[in-house]
Amino acid sequence: MAPGRATCHDRAVTNVVVLRHALGRAVAVAGWIAALSWLVASWPPERTGLLFAAATSGLLWVTCWRPAVVIDDAGVTVRNPLRDVRIGWSALDEAGFGWSLRLRAGDVSCRALAAPGPASMSALYDRHVTPGGVLERDAVARAGQRPAPALLAVRQRWEACRFEPSGGVTVAPAVASIGVLAASLVLLVATAVLA
Repeated sequence: MAPGRATCHDRAVTNVVVLRHALGRAVAVAGWIAALSWLVASWPPERTGLLFAAATSGLLWVTCWRPAVVIDDAGVTVRNPLRDVRIGWSALDEAGFGWSLRLRAGDVSCRALAAPGPASMSALYDRHVTPGGVLERDAVARAGQRPAPALLAVRQRWEACRFEPSGGVTVAPAVASIGVLAASLVLLVATAVLA
């Protein structure tokens, strides 16, 4: 085994795990399909319609499509709409969960928009049949007992790699995301002015 390579039970840990919010991705796709359908249906579209479609497409990309949690051998990267946080496994102090994945390394803490928990609104509607044959909605009581998949993925890799040298903490603005957000807001203002 190469020096510096993380191991888990004497085998290399090499796969990169990318976690994204499935509902956010679905909302983005639905929004893009709706915008495209509207543009096709109103062909040739008005200038304000084109501006509005472009603006909403940018907003959907920033808020719903781009956010992710990337887990690899060297650390975890949280990509949120306005900033990216990269934390090496040896620098990570805490990995917890509230409504979303929460990481802390020294003075830096972040929440991952792309990693919602099992106690999300969908859990309120989980049902099961009791041994007596009664259909119950009990996910609210059980939600705290089910571990969040994102938290499990982070903790498993952290446990396997925490003692390997893996770098520190890097916090950087999400330049592309901020640029798309600014352009989208300018397009929305232009749409309102031209309407």
